[in-house]
Amino acid sequence: MNSNLIRLIFITLLSLGLTLISSFVLARLLSVQDRGLHQLFITAVSYVVTFATGGSGFALALSMRKKQYAGWQNYFIAFLALSVLAAIIAIYCFDFTAFHVLFVLNVVLTAILTMTLEKSKIDANLRVYRQLTLQQPVLLVAVYGICYLLLGEQPLEIAIELFTLFSAMQALACLYYLKKINADFKRKNEIQPIQKRFFLKTWFKQNLLQIFGATTASLDKFLIVYFLGNYTLGLYTVCIAFDSLITKFINMLADYFYSGLLNNINRIKSVLILILLMAVGAVILVPLLAEPIIIFFFSAKYAEVAPVLILFIINAIIGGLSWVLSQNMLLLGKQVLLFTRQVIAIAVFVLLFYLFKDYQLYGVAYAFIGASLTRLIISVIYYLKYPITDVKPEKSAV
Repeated sequence: MNSNLIRLIFITLLSLGLTLISSFVLARLLSVQDRGLHQLFITAVSYVVTFATGGSGFALALSMRKKQYAGWQNYFIAFLALSVLAAIIAIYCFDFTAFHVLFVLNVVLTAILTMTLEKSKIDANLRVYRQLTLQQPVLLVAVYGICYLLLGEQPLEIAIELFTLFSAMQALACLYYLKKINADFKRKNEIQPIQKRFFLKTWFKQNLLQIFGATTASLDKFLIVYFLGNYTLGLYTVCIAFDSLITKFINMLADYFYSGLLNNINRIKSVLILILLMAVGAVILVPLLAEPIIIFFFSAKYAEVAPVLILFIINAIIGGLSWVLSQNMLLLGKQVLLFTRQVIAIAVFVLLFYLFKDYQLYGVAYAFIGASLTRLIISVIYYLKYPITDVKPEKSAV
């Protein structure tokens, strides 16, 4: 197996473990109700960031592939300004948080992180990407964990302030990495000005795709709050914690696959084998271990989530496989087709959610699986219909 993939897997697994620990701490730091409100705050921040800046880092990375790099700072600053505007509009249009100033600040800080992560994929070895992947959960565990150990359970306001502190620390680190990427790229390449038309066209298509991806990822939280309430959303955060373990790992594999495509290397075999192994392990272990693990780490107040957890794990694997198979479409500039796929999947999810809403979390799981299967079927069709022909298999894959 490729050494870069092994290092990336190790870092990702360590990151996933730390992320799960941060979820454990948050479950004990807040009441179930406040945990739901905290999740709603983070979801709203992430959604606004995607709406304002999604695809900008991706467009920068593709510009760098063409050695177009001069003046990238202007684009970066422009999208940060756009994120501020989007956050302010969101506050005045939707009543979802009482922490207005902290919301705008977190949108800006998170925008710095997301653009840095997208831009860092230009490196085939994903050095900066690996560092950021590990750094995020380390900071989360440190910030939330120290507070819980010293002060115990806290109100929502304290948790939001702690999240802001984490976001600020992460953003400062990103500025350092951006400076490092800038110096390394200029040293190794003869750069040209960014072609505005190419950048804006690439950004626009990717932005549409990411907005609908974020809608797919966030719609469940908004619908749960509207139809089922904050308490159910608090319970649902346990499903999110375990779902994110699978999703983040598969997203890492997707980024590894995409980074290979940027450098004319086909890594699909390694990625599919790892997803298959993950699926088999999850189906065997989750039904056996879900309840004792949830009670031990999250406390008994979340035990009712255990029976439904396997459905969310299965959904995460199906959805992740769909995203992996979409990476070639991104490189080929077929975002509009992926956009169409997302629209269809969202429609399926909303319909199934409404039909099964009386089943509480089980209904949410049924809706998710239906939407993910829809995306997977379309992604397989796209993958076969639009192959990338100028890439070579990775020699040391598996």
